[in-house]
Amino acid sequence: MASRKSKRVSFDNSSKIVEITEENESEFSESVTISKDEFDPDSMNIDLTTGKKRRNIGQSSEKSSSNGGGDSKEEFTVPLLTTSWALVPYHLLLLLFNIVVDGTIMEDVREGVQKAFYGLSVLSLIFAVLVNEAVKGEKTKNARSDGPTNFEFFYVALSFPLSIMLSVPVYLTFLLFGAPAGRLNALTFYLASHVSVIAFYPLLNVYKFTDKNAKKIWWKLLTFQVANWKFNQVYCTAIGTLVGCWLGVLPIPLDWDRDWQDWPITVLFGAYAGGFLGGLASYAYGCYVYSKMKSRIS
Repeated sequence: MASRKSKRVSFDNSSKIVEITEENESEFSESVTISKDEFDPDSMNIDLTTGKKRRNIGQSSEKSSSNGGGDSKEEFTVPLLTTSWALVPYHLLLLLFNIVVDGTIMEDVREGVQKAFYGLSVLSLIFAVLVNEAVKGEKTKNARSDGPTNFEFFYVALSFPLSIMLSVPVYLTFLLFGAPAGRLNALTFYLASHVSVIAFYPLLNVYKFTDKNAKKIWWKLLTFQVANWKFNQVYCTAIGTLVGCWLGVLPIPLDWDRDWQDWPITVLFGAYAGGFLGGLASYAYGCYVYSKMKSRIS
């Protein structure tokens, strides 16, 4: 019987990909499938970008210990949620559209920024509940959710003022990067409040400060040491918000003399657009890689 070179996919007990190796086998090969719920980039032993096999830290530590090597520990990584449409911040696009159509920000910047923050607060609270349900669904995949508990509602409410408190370091960061103070100081702080809620509030509801490894997780989040960060939708939302702020500064010094060039309108628009596009791009990338891996396996 003729033989051909093919790829063999091995699974662990949780039916997630462990490794892909090449071997010679008969023409008759058995195909396997993987569901989207079981798609976990952190457990895969291949690089999803290049498709090449990567070194498994856990396996290498076991091998080194069995061979009498040193005490090597598995590196701590930030937990990752399964790609989900519920984690895309659609409310940011809706709020941005409402700000532009309403037009208050063009007539009175301070009043427009304040008014926009009220809408952001309400929709962010609703989005936080959806995020909490997604986190709970990851932990109990086979159990049916009865909706948010009283504690979860309490945490959502408590983490909101905490995210507003984080606007203080965001505000100081803006000043270090040259944001105006003086008579525009209040507008700069309002901008920092918007950015803090957009970037940090979802993260606080995914990576709770009540978790056991909260300190390690937040250290890696704030120092940009997140493995497979392209699959992390809430993290990409935060990064997109910051990048959008940076791009939003570019039109301000241009000599066009337009009302929308007043501080901080373009930066605020950039934060909303960047946050939405960051979360959407992460979702699209996760779906693309999942479909690509599924086609390779089958």
